[in-house]
Amino acid sequence: GSLHMGHAFQDTIMDTLIRCQRMRGNNTLWQVGTDHAGIATQMVVERQLAAQDISRHDLGREKFLEKVWQWKAESGGTITRQLRRMGASLDWSRERFTMDE
Repeated sequence: GSLHMGHAFQDTIMDTLIRCQRMRGNNTLWQVGTDHAGIATQMVVERQLAAQDISRHDLGREKFLEKVWQWKAESGGTITRQLRRMGASLDWSRERFTMDE
């Protein structure tokens, strides 16, 4: 996926609050985190399958999750790359994904 105006607005507010707290001398952490199969991700993968006349039910849970992982591998870094370009003051060394071990 890509950032939309809602993401940009929300992240700008969070970035401002984090930077303000840092300027006041407070120890802060804004940790990067992405979701594996949120509703938006599920919709994207289901749309891709529908274009092939396949439903997630046709695939079954395990195969559908494989498709989600495949989509994440291909597209998952787009939003984080965009946040980096915006200059968001996230702690990039602690990036996490909901299905990390």
